[in-house]
Amino acid sequence: MNQEQIVESPRRGGGLTAGAWLILLSGLVIGFGHNFAEMWYRWFPAWKQSSISLYEGITRGESYYTHAPLVPVVSVIIVLLLIRHTSIAVKPRFVLGLIVLVFSLLFHLASCLARVNFASGFAFIGVLIGIVVFLWGIEALKRFWFPLLFLFFMVPLPEVSIAQLNFRLKMIAADWGVQLANLLVVVDRSGNQVFLTGGKTMVVANICNGLRTLISVIAFGALYAYICRLRGVWRIVLFLMSIPVAVVSNSFRIVSLILVADIWDVETATGWYHDFSGLMILVMAFGMLFGVEKAILWIRKKLGSPVEIVPLFKGARRTSEDENQLQRLIVAIRSRSGWCSVILISLTAAGCVYLNRSTPSIYNQDMLRDALPAQIHHNGEEWIGNNLPVDRQTALILETEDIIQRRYFDPRSSTFVDFCVIFSEDNRKGTHPPDLCLEGGGMNIIFKKDILVSGIPGHDAIPCREIIVQSGRDYTYFLYTYKCGDRYTSSFWRQQFIIFTKRNVGGALIRVSTDMPGGPNDEKARDRSKEFMRIGIPHIEAALEEQSSTLP
Repeated sequence: MNQEQIVESPRRGGGLTAGAWLILLSGLVIGFGHNFAEMWYRWFPAWKQSSISLYEGITRGESYYTHAPLVPVVSVIIVLLLIRHTSIAVKPRFVLGLIVLVFSLLFHLASCLARVNFASGFAFIGVLIGIVVFLWGIEALKRFWFPLLFLFFMVPLPEVSIAQLNFRLKMIAADWGVQLANLLVVVDRSGNQVFLTGGKTMVVANICNGLRTLISVIAFGALYAYICRLRGVWRIVLFLMSIPVAVVSNSFRIVSLILVADIWDVETATGWYHDFSGLMILVMAFGMLFGVEKAILWIRKKLGSPVEIVPLFKGARRTSEDENQLQRLIVAIRSRSGWCSVILISLTAAGCVYLNRSTPSIYNQDMLRDALPAQIHHNGEEWIGNNLPVDRQTALILETEDIIQRRYFDPRSSTFVDFCVIFSEDNRKGTHPPDLCLEGGGMNIIFKKDILVSGIPGHDAIPCREIIVQSGRDYTYFLYTYKCGDRYTSSFWRQQFIIFTKRNVGGALIRVSTDMPGGPNDEKARDRSKEFMRIGIPHIEAALEEQSSTLP
């Protein structure tokens, strides 16, 4: 087919071409729509609250990816600019494209089966890469590689894998910020709390999210490195510099927040100024990266090997021969590769609809109220239980409303035991390790160990994990286990695997905690927690069994 025939093809078979693209795009929407809806709620955890404003729905909640909606917009803009200004050959690679596309679609189906949303996000990028190779070939992929890989910055990673990193980043930024602020005002820090004069206190977890800054600035750094004047290894160096730039920018942000809190009040610092300073980080990061680029150019020039500044896409600009390039890209859908991709994506979309079908939750509020006894007899006394409210922030982070927290008081003393059970709509998402929440909240874990708790009716022994945390001079003992159907485990990953293979098995995180007035060696706290676990687990099992029996 010569160029004239290619140009005329859209007019002679425009309906066929449009129909093929419509089916392909519809298949992508149906196949990945559920995953993008899930990602949206990870981008904006407060979005489901109907009683709040649009601004609050975007800014509330602990999200690392508030920048994410801008990522696909930027990618689409870059793709359009590449099509408009660069030469893109159409040389389909059927075999290679088929391998990439089939592998990505199978990976997506497996992710839907396991309900691992972030994996489906990565699969979506693989599908787009497969389509590009399938329809247009390797040369087109060389043009579109950046906007395709840039999409990785929109996919939220699971919190279980990044919570520890986020906590470390927050502490580094807080430490640097406090040290810099001490040059101007009197300020002190303990864990994730910042203390100012006049009894003012700010919590780093609320005023600064280290990982949010890191991811957004790295995404911005990748875009800057793509269009900068440097080439080769220096472009990679500039991109890697976005990591320290993110930490330094966050430290300066904390300094400004501390100064605002010291001059005015904490509410102002953690309110509108907190949101405003988040935007200013990108401006500061741009200035720093621009300065790094200028420094590299200056140093290379001083060393006698100046960087040759070449225009972006030198040698790849469109010429008069590429006048009808867009039409050639569009009609490629009518090739063997095009129709094969349409069929594969349509079949995958049907499979995704089946795998993503909603299943009735086996939990409701009545069951939760009965999952734990109102009173627990321990050590010769009746411990009175009172339900603790679940704050909205916790429910947003855990992505479930199926939580019961009950505090039991010893009538003879101020000793208490907190009993918490976390279920999840699909029995998987909300049950991440308590270790992450404790460390992310600034508590210091000084001891952890896997143990067996015996004496529970119907079980020889149940594997649990005990943790001792220190906050200032206070110590708290935690004991938890994961329920997966009839089995219990202290391993988060084993629990995830069991739920993945058996699906709705009545999974839950069961956690008991109590104060340790006798210090980290307080054996009474250990015995008290184990006894509450022995009493509570049979009640939870009975409530789950009763509720499951009511399902059709």
